[in-house]
Amino acid sequence: MLLSAMAMLVATPQARAGTYTVTGIPVDVTAENAAAARDQAIVEGQRAALKLLVENMMGSEKASQIALPDDAGISEMVQDFEVESERLSAVRYVGTLTFRFLSDPVDQLVGRAPAGTVQTTAPMPAGPVRTITVNVPITGLQQWMELRQRLVGVPLLHRADVRYLAPDQGKLDLVFSGDEQQLTQELAQRQLTLAKFDEAWTLMPAGVPGATP
Repeated sequence: MLLSAMAMLVATPQARAGTYTVTGIPVDVTAENAAAARDQAIVEGQRAALKLLVENMMGSEKASQIALPDDAGISEMVQDFEVESERLSAVRYVGTLTFRFLSDPVDQLVGRAPAGTVQTTAPMPAGPVRTITVNVPITGLQQWMELRQRLVGVPLLHRADVRYLAPDQGKLDLVFSGDEQQLTQELAQRQLTLAKFDEAWTLMPAGVPGATP
């Protein structure tokens, strides 16, 4: 099975967990009949999607050291799936599928804290707590993970909740004490630039073109 499609990752609020969405997974299965081929395609597709997701999160080298669960275990990690396209014959199923994985079991599989929230270890000052939503332009998932790591322990910052994540952009809710100017100064110490463009906040690594108004 060819995995030529780039994974699109989306973190969205749920009752207990977010989700990772992997799109564009091709499947091509021949079996004794079309129904059996479709069932097998879903099983193979969810494994291929999880493998691609782990590779995007961890890199190919580290991902190769992570043993994926059996088919039943992967099915428990899948929130739902949808068919992007499909063609059937009497014994063959060809299609492109999208899978949505619950983020908590995926994070546990790769040995990470829950991806939906970046918690800080810094002591929190007294005073009112505020929240701003920031757009985070990225060039890839590796840059996203590096940016999230820089947020850990930032003074004033209580947490950063992931609202959205795609290969070229993310969105965070920054929950903090103090005001935006103070937070901007603290983020600058981590080589992160917080700026406001056209009434929308943007967070990006310092030195990136467009990082200052």
